[in-house]
Amino acid sequence: MKHLKLTVFLFLFGWVCILAQDKKFITYKVQAGETIQSISKALSITPYDLLKLNPDVKDNVSQDDILIIPNREYDPLVDVSVVDLSGVGDKDIIVDEFIYHEVLPKETLYSIIRNFNVTSEDLTINNPFLKNGLRIGQVIKIPLKIDETELKAKEANTQPYLVKPKDTKYSIAKKFNISIDYLEELNPKVAESGLQIDDVIIVPIESIATEEDEFLIYEVQKLETMYGITRKFEISEEELLDLNPEIKDGIKEGMLIKVPDPLKKGKPMFVDHIPADSSLKIAMMLPFKSKRDSLNFESDRLLNISTDFYFGALLAIDSLKKQGLSVHMKVFDTENNKQVSQEISDQVELQEFDAVIGPLFLSNVKVVSDNLKYGKPLIISPISTKDHSYVNNIKLVQERASLENQTEEMLDYVKANYEDQDLIIIKNDSKKSQEQYNRILADLQALNPEKEVKILEPKDGYIHPDEFRVFRDTLERNIVNWFFITDNEPAYLGDVFNNLGVFPEADSLIVFGFEKDRNFSKIDNNFLARVHFHYPINTFIDYNALSYKNFEAIYRRKYFAWPSAYAVEGFDLTFDLLQRLASNSDMISQGVSERVGTRYDFIENTSGGIINKGMYIVKYDGLEEKVLNTKKPLDSDL
Repeated sequence: MKHLKLTVFLFLFGWVCILAQDKKFITYKVQAGETIQSISKALSITPYDLLKLNPDVKDNVSQDDILIIPNREYDPLVDVSVVDLSGVGDKDIIVDEFIYHEVLPKETLYSIIRNFNVTSEDLTINNPFLKNGLRIGQVIKIPLKIDETELKAKEANTQPYLVKPKDTKYSIAKKFNISIDYLEELNPKVAESGLQIDDVIIVPIESIATEEDEFLIYEVQKLETMYGITRKFEISEEELLDLNPEIKDGIKEGMLIKVPDPLKKGKPMFVDHIPADSSLKIAMMLPFKSKRDSLNFESDRLLNISTDFYFGALLAIDSLKKQGLSVHMKVFDTENNKQVSQEISDQVELQEFDAVIGPLFLSNVKVVSDNLKYGKPLIISPISTKDHSYVNNIKLVQERASLENQTEEMLDYVKANYEDQDLIIIKNDSKKSQEQYNRILADLQALNPEKEVKILEPKDGYIHPDEFRVFRDTLERNIVNWFFITDNEPAYLGDVFNNLGVFPEADSLIVFGFEKDRNFSKIDNNFLARVHFHYPINTFIDYNALSYKNFEAIYRRKYFAWPSAYAVEGFDLTFDLLQRLASNSDMISQGVSERVGTRYDFIENTSGGIINKGMYIVKYDGLEEKVLNTKKPLDSDL
């Protein structure tokens, strides 16, 4: 026992060192003239990380402010909460990352190795005398072991908290919705000596939300634009300026600005990560029509779509390979033929692929889906917005939102921004228009049951300009009038926009649509701008964004052509899909991502399959099309 007592001196000597190491976070008092940027640079951490540790800091710091900072001297081995102490007895002493243990009667090397979860090599290296055998009363050094599982769990579920004046155990426990016992379990020294002002303790990461919790501090990156930030955080430029008045003259690299926290808005953002040695096998089924005697790219729209989509996909695979992902891709020509699609998907090897992208047409997708229903691959249906819910396959993924999803998204936007505007639905004679009319009427009536939803109906399939003029006389002048179109039939669209587009400026109005397809190409953009046309869309390309410019430059360098929207979609879909599959095959739980021109937010559809409901709400702001968020009142956008 006398040998063990000698270690008490070592313990007292070592305690001075341990005091500087036992906390992962310590406090720092701000000196005169210091800023977030200068402190971050001195501590070799990013401003974002520093502000994340100090959420109470708003814009900058002042002299004598107390900040939480990472402790450079921290050693997890002296944090007993993450060290394996399963074999430690009452008489053992822990000093400088070692357990000092006195050998007891009947103990053997084997029992010590088992009880302390240590290897024989570690024992002999730290106790050379054991080569001569183990004796009762010997004091041996046993290296501490970090419980990696416990360490990761603790770091994932806790955060540092700076004790403030008037804080008590009760007030902190109440704030973080825990018991005082659990607070003391997380912080043993609090149980021993109580709370000390400006001390740093550990608390659960799930705190009670406040208004400030809805935002985070973001550092502006090199070449980043204000518009790019508004898209990244789904916020309008006006809202960004409201949060950060100091950026009214523009933003610069390194600026710290307040933005909405994506984690507080629903699903988290998907984080790209390719694990080491990742490998994927995918197939692509597109209608190249390669067996034809000649291919006419000038007149064959489908051939152009397939080729552009494929070229974009190849760029995505090239990019991912450079990041370390091994991709084996097999390409098939479906010839836009159901029988050919059937024969291709009959191949046994496809059952073990990770994903099949294509075919393009729903009828062919169903054939492939039925054949591969019980195999491994996800079946990815690109481009089509038709209803896929009748195809019974939980591994079927529809890349584009359906018209029903678009309608729902647009109506959600309307509900979020309604402020007693007049509501007018413009019907058409078609079956599609009637179905859409029935779909939206109930939702619009529910916005204000006491206010009539007005209906403008055609006569003999046509709305005469005089009818628009008569109807205009019934509208209020000091209110924004919201019009809703229910069809995309060309003649109907011409009637609507050619008439509403020439309404006097005194008549403030907005026209809402539920899709924007090729039929809009004949509508004068000036009319669309005049009525501040709003619509949902699956893919929206900002040609001024850095991400698009980079993509365009690579595409042109490789293919000597300008990329089409289908090339962008081919890149986005392939890049996003393979990034997700590299992590796991669960498309729904992985969060929201945004690529060059496409947002991905996968949900389960009515038949158990998967559909991407990520889309953009776009409005005409003059002749410029602008992506909106779902919060900003529309009146201020006019």
